Amino acid sequence: MKLLSNNQQLYDYLVCLSAERKNRGAGELSEEILFASRHASGMSTEFLGESRISLRRVLQYGRDILTDREQDEIQDVLRQLDRALDKR
Repeated sequence: MKLLSNNQQLYDYLVCLSAERKNRGAGELSEEILFASRHASGMSTEFLGESRISLRRVLQYGRDILTDREQDEIQDVLRQLDRALDKR
C-alpha cells in the first residue's frame, strides 16, 4: 500500500511517476502528471484535485505500460486523494 502523509510526498510521487512514464515512452502521460505536480505551490485543494484527475487518466490510458504493483499504488493514492478532498 502506498501511503502519503503530505503534499510534498504526493509531489515527489508524481515526479517519480512522470519520469517512469517518460522512460517507458509515454510522453503524453508524463506531461499530464507533471502538469498536476506544478500545482503543488498553489492551493492545496487545486493540487489534490489536479493530481486526482491526472492519476485517473494514467490508469485509464496507461494500463498497458503499468505493472500490477504500479496500478495498485495509483489506486491507493487515488483513494487517499478522494478521502482528503471529501474532507474539504
